[in-house]
Amino acid sequence: MSSGSCAGAHVSVRAAAARLRHGSSIDKLRASASTAGRVMCPASSARVRRRAREACRARAAADGDTRGGDVVSRGEGASGARSGASAASVTTVADVPSSSSWDAAAPAPLSSRASRARPRHLAIIMDGNARWARERALPVTAGHERGVDALRTATRCAAAWQVEALTVYAFSHENWRRDSSEVAYLMTLLERTLVDELGDLVRHGVRVNVMGDLGMVTSELRSAIRNAEDATRANKKLRLSVALSYGGRQDVLSATRALARECAAGHVDAEDITEEMIAERLSTRHLPSHCREPDLLIRTSGEQRLSNFMLWEMAYTELLFSTTLWPDFGEDVMRDALEQYAARARRFGTRDTHETDEKPRKTA
Repeated sequence: MSSGSCAGAHVSVRAAAARLRHGSSIDKLRASASTAGRVMCPASSARVRRRAREACRARAAADGDTRGGDVVSRGEGASGARSGASAASVTTVADVPSSSSWDAAAPAPLSSRASRARPRHLAIIMDGNARWARERALPVTAGHERGVDALRTATRCAAAWQVEALTVYAFSHENWRRDSSEVAYLMTLLERTLVDELGDLVRHGVRVNVMGDLGMVTSELRSAIRNAEDATRANKKLRLSVALSYGGRQDVLSATRALARECAAGHVDAEDITEEMIAERLSTRHLPSHCREPDLLIRTSGEQRLSNFMLWEMAYTELLFSTTLWPDFGEDVMRDALEQYAARARRFGTRDTHETDEKPRKTA
């Protein structure tokens, strides 16, 4: 297949996923996908996106890694696989109106109970993109693309409902073991998303931080990350943290090694090491100390495990496992999760004052 037909295939898939939001039948989507090669790729004309891409290229050039033309993926990283990224994985498509748009109607307010007891820090394991695509006979990439819409919705809701911090698991340390073509696509999609969403993130007061082993990702993606972090540094409405090439065990190991070096240098006595000292060396140290530990974790797709995500920080996190696949995650699902959280009693190892192990005494 030529690069031109690859590009057409990608656009067809993106258009098919978009039509799902407007109620098109699966049969029509499959028919649309079969017309690959006859679909033109309309370039985005948004001024802020063009400027963001130019800034990314300028930064990559300053880092000694120049490039020209459209965004490309170099396939760098622990996977050791060259991406060979075709036009199919880098096509920029026109914006398609959807309920997840930044300009859509604001999320409805939470109930009074959920509003009073909302989590300060919400974490989400975004799971189920591939399953969502397979159920619709679509390529896995269509599930990842639709997953971006779900993340936008979650971010808008968190900001509207005054959640202080939202941390999402985008790509784990173990995900590098996946097929190299999928990894290359995901790296390109992450870069494109940071660039395309940057103007709206700034406008809506969302501060972006990316945590994980960023030495494993492409230089272009690192440039997009730095641009997003720099551009949103002054924002205060919501702290959006993206866990990328991240592993909880690896994070604790890195913090432990840092403390070991300080002990070996005579700067710290091993007996003086505290939990706070370890926390200050974890990837979540960019967050205010009062909300580094998630109050609530939501994992989609029905899986019930942590998958090496924020293991230190989740000692007392409330866990909620949803059967909803991540691309279908919307305002209603998130609202229900926060309502369930508000109904729980968090004790942190203690008891409520009215609770006792003793049986009621009989009185005369």
